[in-house]
Amino acid sequence: MSFSDLQEQRAVAEQLHRSLQRGRLAHAYLFTGPRGSGKEAVARTLAKALNCSEKDHDSCDRCDSCRRIDEGAHPDVYWVRPESKSRRIQVEQMREFMKAVNLRSSMGGVKVGIVVDADCLGEEASNAFLKTLEEPPAQTVIVLLTADPQRLLPTILSRCLRISFGPTVDRAVSPYRAQLLPLLAKFSATGEGKVANSYQLLAELTALLQEIRKETRTSIEAEMNLDRYEELEPKVRERLEEQLEARVEGEYRAARERLLEEMYSWFGDLLLCAEGADDKLLAHPDQAPAVRRVATGLTYPQACHDLEAIEQIRDSLSRNISETLAFEVGLLKLAQ
Repeated sequence: MSFSDLQEQRAVAEQLHRSLQRGRLAHAYLFTGPRGSGKEAVARTLAKALNCSEKDHDSCDRCDSCRRIDEGAHPDVYWVRPESKSRRIQVEQMREFMKAVNLRSSMGGVKVGIVVDADCLGEEASNAFLKTLEEPPAQTVIVLLTADPQRLLPTILSRCLRISFGPTVDRAVSPYRAQLLPLLAKFSATGEGKVANSYQLLAELTALLQEIRKETRTSIEAEMNLDRYEELEPKVRERLEEQLEARVEGEYRAARERLLEEMYSWFGDLLLCAEGADDKLLAHPDQAPAVRRVATGLTYPQACHDLEAIEQIRDSLSRNISETLAFEVGLLKLAQ
């Protein structure tokens, strides 16, 4: 993927491309934006552009360097991710990362260090990382990716050039929209017995979330292909398996957030219809007839109450409350 291929983040890609052409890249970047907004793709493209042997200031996607980066096997491009289900980046990881970026380039290019979900850095890991961020080695670019920058230490924020990513089309539209909307329409149209229907919706959403998790795992396992590392030492393989689990958890949470965004926009459409808004303003204009039928007789306070219930689910999940409990409490609030 080259900079010109990053159409959904064209402004960000153009900014980085121009900085690269003019030799004005910062030593450290902070990519901020919602999950699924393309931060990793842009970071990987920047790493390829810095090390591509065929193109100046861009990626060819064909040379040995570009291919290695895509495969996660380039010796000068280092990735750090949360490595456990606790979603924390440990101090030992950052020490290994700092040791790696301080080594001489193996292929004579630019070393690139990419920290995914940098908001998962613990205080000890953050403090250990600060010295490298303050005095980065020559020919090194560090990129931090986060959806929650306020959780980073101010001293880290102040040492990075911040680039904001907007939501992409993929974020705005969940791939599970076709399965989700009929469930919401059926639930929203229910009159009597809403508590029972809340539990029915909970069961259906739980099944859908299980499907999402399963598909996420299958995709990541195929991409990482740990079977090719059969000859590695047990400790190294265990580390890779921990990285796989952390990626599954991270990408599953991103998919779950897109699902919740679809739920929020559905109930937002009900509010808009209750207020007599034009179909063009709806997040789901193709569902306008069904939404308007459900919104008949719905008051503004009721519609706001429903939106608050979805926000309650999101807030509970952000505080690591049990997924099942978070959805159950939120859906019961919808039934009130």
